[in-house]
Amino acid sequence: MFLALLSILLCSSSAFCQMNSTPSEELNSSALRSLVADASSQSQSYRFLMEMEQNTDLANLTTGIVQTVYTRTISAGSMNMSTRSLKIVMASLTLPKGDEVNATAYALDEYLINDSLYLKIDGNWTYMRLPEVAETWSQQNTMKQQIDMLNRSNLTMLGSEVVDDQDCYILFAKVNASAIAEQISKQTGPSLPVQFINLSELFRNTTLNAYYWIAKDAHQLKKAKITESFTFNPAYLGLPTNETEDIEMRVNTTISMRFEDVNESVNIILPAEAGMAMPFPQNLIATNVTQASTKA
Repeated sequence: MFLALLSILLCSSSAFCQMNSTPSEELNSSALRSLVADASSQSQSYRFLMEMEQNTDLANLTTGIVQTVYTRTISAGSMNMSTRSLKIVMASLTLPKGDEVNATAYALDEYLINDSLYLKIDGNWTYMRLPEVAETWSQQNTMKQQIDMLNRSNLTMLGSEVVDDQDCYILFAKVNASAIAEQISKQTGPSLPVQFINLSELFRNTTLNAYYWIAKDAHQLKKAKITESFTFNPAYLGLPTNETEDIEMRVNTTISMRFEDVNESVNIILPAEAGMAMPFPQNLIATNVTQASTKA
């Protein structure tokens, strides 16, 4: 579950359809980058769909035994920057290869209203205050996160394609993984679990590429496909390890996203049942802050 959430944070799976083989001559990638940045700054509301496929190999380098785990996640979200409200509904299935009887699933509803985070996990509501989010709310913007990654990448114009009746440019982005690690570090507060991750070590063995479909008329991001591969020791995530064994995790992820209803009416209402949410355990938050400070 944690790796699935991490991969989504770092960056959802549809097939490529009839790409033009000749790069578009209407715009070069640099000019399009600037137009996309200008258009995204005016995007105050939208909806998005996301799909993720993740395959994880847990290899014991001492014994040679490899365990493979498949994770499939779908989610839908809405964002309204004007009212500082975000909603994400997610469902995920994790399936160990050859051990289907032990498959697990979870469901998550997330609402971020101003600086209050409400989570419904498998039917149980919790909430916490995130004061630092109020000052940097734009960083919660899913579309903006993708635009930021596009801006930090080397771009190549591939051609054009029609997506949902919209004529789109296609850009390939060779992502600077180190820059993304720096971006994630700045976006997360000390109460969030990503603070325990050794991002520099994690991204040292990471390959991250992306394809972006940009609407030709409005220069808005319509679709994104991100592929990510990384290899690491569980200690990079702050997880306990057995000193007598040499463990390596190899993770391959594909995330596909579609954006809809840009600047259309998006009304996000917190369910009444969330009013009964229990506070997120303060002792866990305090522990997280202490550990993050110790590692800093």
